[in-house]
Amino acid sequence: MNQWDPKAFWFKAKAYIEKANAVDNASSDFPFWSSLALELLARAALTNIHPSLNADPQQETNIFFGFGYDIAGQPRSLPAHSVYGRLERLVKGFDKPHRELCDFVGLLRNQELHTAELPFEGLKVSKWLPRYYQVVQVLCRSLKKELADLLGEKVALQAEKLIGSLNKEKEGAVKSKIASYAKVFAEKAPEVQEKLRQDADAATRLLPHGSTKQKCPACGSTGRLQGELLKSLKPEFEEESAQLLMEEVFVADTFLCPACDLSLVSLEEIHWAGLEPTFTQTRSTDLHELFQAEYYDDYMNM
Repeated sequence: MNQWDPKAFWFKAKAYIEKANAVDNASSDFPFWSSLALELLARAALTNIHPSLNADPQQETNIFFGFGYDIAGQPRSLPAHSVYGRLERLVKGFDKPHRELCDFVGLLRNQELHTAELPFEGLKVSKWLPRYYQVVQVLCRSLKKELADLLGEKVALQAEKLIGSLNKEKEGAVKSKIASYAKVFAEKAPEVQEKLRQDADAATRLLPHGSTKQKCPACGSTGRLQGELLKSLKPEFEEESAQLLMEEVFVADTFLCPACDLSLVSLEEIHWAGLEPTFTQTRSTDLHELFQAEYYDDYMNM
């Protein structure tokens, strides 16, 4: 029965989510591993109610296996889309939007595995990740777990912020705010607009680490998107520059346009403004920096 054991499904989902979190959020590998983790987590939630719910009902031996009876041959489990359908009926808080997200991610996963298409290439984080984390949170709670148990403390903290960005009540206020700044900018003389855009380009030419250029949703000028570090990926040595390079993924928390003065002050506002909630930057590092924290106490005690 171990192959339909909820704890086994949970630990396998955790292993796959760790694979997802080991790569850049913009990489196609991130949603791919996340999609596999989601199905495993869903099966963990379903089998936690009873393993027989994971059985394909077309053959009664599958149901027998779910009840703990030995059967000849390999038991057949329920298709993923049916798993999500049962969760909608059985798990508190798992509603239609959550099932639809699961179906969407599952469809992309099937296209990835069974066709020549590359559905995860270029998939925007904003299109799926906030709702994905919301689904994961619901499933974790059904298992008496927290997001941090699956994602780790740091990623879970940012995941909760992304979940908060789904608040529809904020959408109207943000769009109204953007429209008002766009109107004021549009009323300026063309030469004034051009000068402001040039000044914005100059102001965002050299940005500190943790900030990136982003097109303003109000006036189209270059603005500054700033974020908080989410995760650091495995360093890689670049032979051409002879440097040890590390990619870092940030979750956006503020945006400022020097041209029209539009200011977005939360991940929630950034989401409803149509900006991508995460971005990646590369910086050089060295072995001393990487391992200093790990061995600091040992050195200080020598």
